[in-house]
Amino acid sequence: MKKLKMPGLDAIILGALFALMLAWGPFYAKFIATPQPPLRASAALTNAVTGVATDAFSAAASHGVASSGQPQELRASRAAAPSGTNLPPAAPAAAQVAPAPAVSHATPEHKVTLSNGVMRLTLTSWGGGIVEAELTRYPITRKDMHEPVALDFSDEPALTYEGLPGLEGADYTITVLSNGAAARLESPSADGLRLVRTVTLTDRYQVRVEDAFVNSGAAAAALPAHALMLGSMRMLKGESVVSGMAYLGIDSLPSTGGEGVRFWSRKGTFSSELTMADYFDEEPRRGHGCVGKPALTHPLPTSIRQHIGRDMDWVAVKNKFFVQILAPRDGTAGVDLIVDRKQSPGETADDPRTWDAVAVPKRVAAAARFAPRSLAPGEAYTRSMSYYVGPKELSSLRALGTHQEEIMDFGMFRWLCEGLVWALKGLHAVIPNYGVAIILLTLIVRIIFWPLTHKGTESMKRMQALQPKLNELKEKFKDKPQKLQQETMALYKEHKINPLGGCLPMLIQIPVFFALFSVLRSAVEMRFAPFLWVGDLSEPENLLVGMLPFGLSLNILPLFMAATQAWQQHLTPSGGDPAQQKMMMFMPLIMLMFLYNMPAALVLYWTANQVLMIVQLLRQKRMAQPVKAT
Repeated sequence: MKKLKMPGLDAIILGALFALMLAWGPFYAKFIATPQPPLRASAALTNAVTGVATDAFSAAASHGVASSGQPQELRASRAAAPSGTNLPPAAPAAAQVAPAPAVSHATPEHKVTLSNGVMRLTLTSWGGGIVEAELTRYPITRKDMHEPVALDFSDEPALTYEGLPGLEGADYTITVLSNGAAARLESPSADGLRLVRTVTLTDRYQVRVEDAFVNSGAAAAALPAHALMLGSMRMLKGESVVSGMAYLGIDSLPSTGGEGVRFWSRKGTFSSELTMADYFDEEPRRGHGCVGKPALTHPLPTSIRQHIGRDMDWVAVKNKFFVQILAPRDGTAGVDLIVDRKQSPGETADDPRTWDAVAVPKRVAAAARFAPRSLAPGEAYTRSMSYYVGPKELSSLRALGTHQEEIMDFGMFRWLCEGLVWALKGLHAVIPNYGVAIILLTLIVRIIFWPLTHKGTESMKRMQALQPKLNELKEKFKDKPQKLQQETMALYKEHKINPLGGCLPMLIQIPVFFALFSVLRSAVEMRFAPFLWVGDLSEPENLLVGMLPFGLSLNILPLFMAATQAWQQHLTPSGGDPAQQKMMMFMPLIMLMFLYNMPAALVLYWTANQVLMIVQLLRQKRMAQPVKAT
């Protein structure tokens, strides 16, 4: 019987690296991000598939029922409850979102716009909330550079209350203050209780909100359990989605337990925590990951509102490059996750084969919950809050404190991602082009690690010279694989060769590659950053869109990357291992497939790495003397 040859150690390591790069997308999609397969659902199926029929939250709150259809047990105010007291666990079933009841208004809607130079907030007298946030320094698309990004909250205004009878949806009077940078909003009196809100813009994207609940009546007034809305977030016009990357999300920071920021759009690594997508699922299917999940018995609901009964320091709602963060000074008594999923045609109620097993968000919102309290006659209770509405800009978010910069979701490479953002911004300040900054950053990384990569290349050359002796050992010990391994390692030791040395260039690149991958998902600095023919480094090139068949587009950088990688591979010394040579032969094609639809900045980094490696190899080849195995 013919014995199988054991692959060389280099081949095993290279195979593991290739498998890691190929598996990163599926791994990210299955275990970290919200998976993004196409969905097929019909709004007509909504009532049949939820399993729970609910009223609007405002009606539910007034009857002491949570949005999941379970008894609501909001704890008393923080002043009355012991430190560290938590709400009960989240209710087991998420509720289908019911339409809010229509509110009749006695006066016409009055809108007021506040401005501080970088942002314009439009307030409405109907409910006293924010219907639009216009970010004047960020264009909506590359073609409309003079039209700013406008976050539209008109369907559900931000900073409006739910569950406060007489105040919810009331007609507020608005008075503009401080030369248009602040406003005071005052509700009518409801059984002696009224709300006076002061909204003040700072010099950046942070908004200070002071809500004073005043009991001007002769009897005690009850302030029931209630919620404060954050506006809805969607993908902006023209933004593309890379498979496996979650852009729409809800984040929160628990007040107790020593936990870090909770990212509801994805599952923590090796964690069984539930995600937004899980709450669309039937309860027996939740938290099972990809293995052992029962079959669906109904299609997924189109919308959910899931109450999370934990104290939170803040809650955030975000899309690809922009975010809202609500941080009450005394925290919250829970949060509601509000999500609509994408729907595609083709789903039928009586055909389970058409049902999709994963919910992909198309709209996310959230609500901060607050505990009930009572106000004595003449008493006023003031709630102070910080409300950030603006770009996912690391420096601005870090200035807010309480770990709010972690909404960038940089993951395990956070320290490296933050270093990349700092380095790229510093290089951009010198040469104002992020494409050039990426090339310079790649050069700096190469210079820092040049001794290691040089040593790795020399090790590969020595292994190439040693190949005849390795072949002799393989022939001599072809029937004794354990002895062959021992003799091979002894030969490496004798000639001072590190068998892992040839993998150093690849190992050095991978952490920076993954860190840049994470930065491109969030850092607003890369948005619409041009380089040569590339109009937006945070997106694929997408040339000739609509001109090629099958909806394809042309991306030139990945093709150039594959060519440079093939050249670099040709110049790199080979140990002669057939398995390694075959694997290396397919490497340019593998990387082309992997990177073709990735953001152009990522492809530019990898291409620059290949070009610099080619320069280094040519230089070493010109200067080096022949290496002989002694």
